[in-house]
Amino acid sequence: MKHFRPKTSRSTPAIVRVDASEMSPGSLGRYFHDGAAAAVITGSEWISPLWQSLVANDVVMPWTASLYDLAINLRAHDHITEALGDVYYFKPKRHSYIGRKIEIRSDEGQLSITPASFRTRHGNWQISDQVREQCWRFSMAVMRALAPSGAGEAQFDDVRAVVQHLRYHDTVDSQNSLYVMVHNSLGAWGRIGYGLDRRREELRGPLGRRGISDALALLSLVPPLRVAIDGLNNLAGRFDKRGVVPDGYFLLSKEHIDTRYFSALCGSRRNLRTDIFVDGAWLPLPVNSTDIVIIPGVRAKLAYGIQPTLHRVLQADDEHGAGADAANVTLLLGAK
Repeated sequence: MKHFRPKTSRSTPAIVRVDASEMSPGSLGRYFHDGAAAAVITGSEWISPLWQSLVANDVVMPWTASLYDLAINLRAHDHITEALGDVYYFKPKRHSYIGRKIEIRSDEGQLSITPASFRTRHGNWQISDQVREQCWRFSMAVMRALAPSGAGEAQFDDVRAVVQHLRYHDTVDSQNSLYVMVHNSLGAWGRIGYGLDRRREELRGPLGRRGISDALALLSLVPPLRVAIDGLNNLAGRFDKRGVVPDGYFLLSKEHIDTRYFSALCGSRRNLRTDIFVDGAWLPLPVNSTDIVIIPGVRAKLAYGIQPTLHRVLQADDEHGAGADAANVTLLLGAK
């Protein structure tokens, strides 16, 4: 067993590396209960083929589609976690991607998928039966590894497996252009609301708490008050370790915890990184297309007492980026 260990006084590794052959009921739960914040599953023979099957065929992915096709494939919901189909989310410091979101359920052993298919420029696209089975088996294996070793199968009856393809733009300037495009597509009141949402996400430390951030964002509409709030926010930022962003990086998705049981990430990264907050500092996750990184969410805490992992997404500017030809694509598997 190999470990990533941050430079802190922490006795338990923040990121553990687990060979796929070691996955068993309760095995991941023990690591997370002992203080691990993420687990990297290595040695799985099907992670790389799954990545190729689900993402490599770029022409059928939503980021190559028109907005009309994206709208046809969308199953909208007020809560972002419950929306399915093809989604287009560009909200500064909160969401910045085009994605495809799918759920898999089991009804008396028969797997069903929602949405069942997607319209693309090259005809309808859907996950093959084999890939659907692999995604389901992986999600259930992780669920059993999170749950106590003696947990009965009945507790997994209502669990839904999650499959998401997320595509972030390749440059910071392009992200900003997409924010402007979304803003300009709104009516007058919608643009005000979009600006208030953006303002809320900029507030740091205690000022960023729900309720307080709403009130301060509204007060910022008054120019003299905005200057005063900016000064107060700069002061709060000096004491906010969570809000520290390294030079040359921009915040795409601010710190948050996922509501599902777990999120499992793999993908290609050109100038993107996902950080987890451990012992008062941010630690980058080793996301690639051959291993898969697991972080627990809110439902893992409610069901099993596992602490959810705070994380964020950053993008480097041209000077600090890796400069590789790879696109910023993430495949997320999970359960809710």
